[in-house]
Amino acid sequence: MIWLRRIALALAVLAGAMGLGWAMTPAGTGSALWVIVSLLAGREPLPFAPAVDQRRTEWTVEGRTRQGDIWLRQDGWERASLILVPGASKAGRDDSRLMLMARLLAETGFRVIVPELPGMEKLHVLPDHPRAIADAVRVATDRIDPAARQVGIGAVSYSLVPSIRAALEPDIAADVQGIFALGGFYDAEAVIRFFTTGAYRGPLDESWQFQPPNARGIWVFLDANLDRLSDPADRGLLGIMAQRRLTDPSAPLDDLAAGLGPEGRALFALIRNDDPDAVGEFIAALPAPLREAIAALSLADLDLSGLSASVTLVHSRHDGTVPYTESESLIEALPPGQGHLVLLDDLSHADIGSLSVKDAFSLWGAALRLMQFRQDAG
Repeated sequence: MIWLRRIALALAVLAGAMGLGWAMTPAGTGSALWVIVSLLAGREPLPFAPAVDQRRTEWTVEGRTRQGDIWLRQDGWERASLILVPGASKAGRDDSRLMLMARLLAETGFRVIVPELPGMEKLHVLPDHPRAIADAVRVATDRIDPAARQVGIGAVSYSLVPSIRAALEPDIAADVQGIFALGGFYDAEAVIRFFTTGAYRGPLDESWQFQPPNARGIWVFLDANLDRLSDPADRGLLGIMAQRRLTDPSAPLDDLAAGLGPEGRALFALIRNDDPDAVGEFIAALPAPLREAIAALSLADLDLSGLSASVTLVHSRHDGTVPYTESESLIEALPPGQGHLVLLDDLSHADIGSLSVKDAFSLWGAALRLMQFRQDAG
């Protein structure tokens, strides 16, 4: 049973931590262990967990009104702030995994701010998203208590892109000290190449590597971007294709492809392409709104030398949605020594529930970096 496996994993991590000797472990070790054991135990708070409040609220920065949630311990104890950015989930900030993480981080002394990002639930990274995240940072830095002014950003997969763009905004760049992400993301073209062909390579690789991608990935992407096409007939036909393949990965499509117009044919050609070297040409042939949407999902065009925040990434070597080489490429693009990558062996894309014992220890190391970040605020 899953819950028995999680209890066994939690006990294994706990035993390993005790074996290290608490007196010799760095500050924040206990809090990092608390987070990992809580994640492995499931969604219910552990016994003796501090009570946490979730408050639905809104804030206004320079005339821009935003909505979001603030998670805080009921006893008011906070050591730092973390902007927790929702990923590509239809539930948005109400996603159960996001809410679990928000509660756990609040338990360990973070003031957790979760901004609402309309459109992210559709895989849409909108031009306003970085500014919305930056405004949440402004809310965090307005805290009266100087002990809680240290600010970090937490992101999952696609939401890392607007998070890093936000950290480059001039008015808050110096206020964001750390960025922590599960499932890195760097070059949208590389991710589409992986979706369609299974090909990927790291920043220092010359030849392609291949791995079967998650068969649903490209169809989820297509379905999320149908509104970028101007022809309603193309939108309808491609939407049916997406639903067919999301239901049955081997469903026929040629009967629908015959009715596509120019825009639809260009997108369908990209979807059906199996040549990794041709992906750039197929993307260049897409309608302008779709090309712009793909560019908005990428960090490859940015100069990251001005990013002052440290970046900690956690990625699985066998991620079938975004290849781990995306995290390697992002680390390579950062100033030397500013990035840290934790590679896991068995974690599914952004799914903590699939942890092995080895991965639990590796993830504990990443959690320790987060807790030391919080500790530095004090």
